[in-house]
Amino acid sequence: MKKTNKKSQHRPLKKKSPEVKAFDVSKNRREIIFFVIIVFCLPVLLYLQTLKFGYTHFDDDHLISNNISFLKDFHNAPKAFLTDAFTDRDSHFYRPLQTISYMTDIHLSGENSTWMYHLTNILLLGLIACVLFLLLRKFLIPIRLALLSTLVYCAHPLFISSIAWLPARGDLQLMFFSLLSFLFFTEFLQKKKIIYFFLHWATFTIALFCKETAIFLPLLFIIYYFTFSSEKRFEKKYFLHLSLYAVSGIYWFWLRSMAIGDLFNRNEILGVTGNDDLIGLTAVLSNLRTIPESLVNFFIPFDIAPIPGFSVFKTIIGIGIIALIGILFYKNKETSGKEKLFCLLWFLLLLIPTMLFKNNLIDYLHHRFFLPLIGILLFMLFLFPKKWFEKGDIKRSWIIVAVFLVLASFTFVKSRAYSNPIAFYKSTIFHNSNSALAYYNLGIEYNAQGAYDKVIDYYTKAIELKPDYATAYNNRGYVYNLQGYFDKAIADYNTAIESNPDYALAYNNRGVTYNNQGLYNKALNDFTKAIELFPDDASAYNNRGATYGRQGIYDKAIIDYTKAIELKPDYAAAYHNRGMTYAHQGLNEKAIADYNKAIEIKPDFTQAYNNRGMAYGNEGLYDKAINDFTKAIELKPDYAEAYNNHGMVNNRQGLSDKACQDFNKAEEFGSEDAKKNITEFCTRTKIR
Repeated sequence: MKKTNKKSQHRPLKKKSPEVKAFDVSKNRREIIFFVIIVFCLPVLLYLQTLKFGYTHFDDDHLISNNISFLKDFHNAPKAFLTDAFTDRDSHFYRPLQTISYMTDIHLSGENSTWMYHLTNILLLGLIACVLFLLLRKFLIPIRLALLSTLVYCAHPLFISSIAWLPARGDLQLMFFSLLSFLFFTEFLQKKKIIYFFLHWATFTIALFCKETAIFLPLLFIIYYFTFSSEKRFEKKYFLHLSLYAVSGIYWFWLRSMAIGDLFNRNEILGVTGNDDLIGLTAVLSNLRTIPESLVNFFIPFDIAPIPGFSVFKTIIGIGIIALIGILFYKNKETSGKEKLFCLLWFLLLLIPTMLFKNNLIDYLHHRFFLPLIGILLFMLFLFPKKWFEKGDIKRSWIIVAVFLVLASFTFVKSRAYSNPIAFYKSTIFHNSNSALAYYNLGIEYNAQGAYDKVIDYYTKAIELKPDYATAYNNRGYVYNLQGYFDKAIADYNTAIESNPDYALAYNNRGVTYNNQGLYNKALNDFTKAIELFPDDASAYNNRGATYGRQGIYDKAIIDYTKAIELKPDYAAAYHNRGMTYAHQGLNEKAIADYNKAIEIKPDFTQAYNNRGMAYGNEGLYDKAINDFTKAIELKPDYAEAYNNHGMVNNRQGLSDKACQDFNKAEEFGSEDAKKNITEFCTRTKIR
């Protein structure tokens, strides 16, 4: 009897009753409600500071900020089920409920703020903590231990990215609905009420549309049944229940196939993707080190990078932890082998789906461990002797409280790395100096600030770490082009194209540089190649049109600009460039119509105001011309050309004094045409 009691400390007893004996949440309601409030509030309070955080520009820009036009229209909600997570049908990630949750956030807070996205993540964490606590009680974990272990888990630094990083929304939703589904499943097995099974099935189905990992949940449910149920064999009545899993899976698979293709097509199974990313079995083999490293980060959580990389040291330590888990598995006699095996299978079965994809620039990401590591948490809790957490013994409880406080403090400080992009990537480099992606993305951030020297340094470092980094060469070439270092730019574009012969953007950018050098035939060849590789690239048509325009081949230029506008109806630059081409042909009315459209799309388009003013002037509409030049100068006070044109119109109207004031201002800002006009008009009239 003594041995039997030890074995049943953390698991349902297997007596005569066919039901699964587990903790009944309907009992001790006041105490349960009190503890639920605690486990909800403390994690929420820990992450409240993230309400002030913005984007990290690590996928959240592609998922949210660059996708606002789609997300702000709730009529697009059904389309979320028919496209990938990025809504461009160009990825392998199917997250319809994540997309819809972003839509909801926008409708609640507007499209220009980030606090609502962060608040939703925080509230989801609070709800997850509540369900996790109740589920641990279902596994007969002592109430004080269930409370403290839930708090420790939710405050763990390893999971900062799951809450502070907005693209982890799908994992939070997956975690919540998966745990909730498990909770309903245990209630169903315990109480045999069909309502609990339907709630279990509904939440499982919702989890499927949060993230693909949920496809492995039914297998885990079945393993749980055979592990914890006292029924000798699988009851025939449950086959109907299994069919509901199949219905959900088939429906999910059908919608996902329409959105982004088959889940298990031959190329994906073999790992053939057409780029350096890996999918399927090849990816799993490449990701095997994820298993030991996830355990190291869980048990020794003090060197966690926002974008981690494989470490030989961590892999070795992780293998040691795996060996220790194996020893504990066989040495511990207080919990049955089947129950301990269930915990380890929870970890492995829910980790494997995350290993089916391997980005060539990222070894792994921590938010993917949030749900799988519940299995390791359960394994460890099953090893604790029950007597340690009886009401009379509080010493060990204070040890866990101390662990919670240490981890929470660490999390509070380290989560600030997610406050903005530069902090995010600098923190990554501090912890993972081999991340070429972090250097590359940091270069992008400084490029937006115009700090080109830093940009070049960061792109160069990324290239040193990854010599075949085509996009880094392309972007560095782009910066060299802006700085006027055309030869260096061409060299970088050449290397980018050598690394990736189908890199349409590199051809397009090299064409721009050739255009700047006056090498128009080479530019045309590159733009044509870019269009061949990516026929829907409006910018390539626009750039080729500009090259034709410089050569005076106006008919072809008009055709290309028109095609660019067809592909991208809100392409202000293409309207403006077509307007300039019409103006060169003397078609001022058409030019004005295109300038109008460009300004409508981009109200601060200074060059469009200036050029429309010239067209109005050519038509003799001097008042309108003056208004446009004035507007251009308001938008850009040092706009020399606008001052000069303003002066020309004043001169045409006989306003010599005002004209010469404009010419003098234009000369001050470096206009050579203004110097000529001063010589011709102002000297003659003795106004200088």
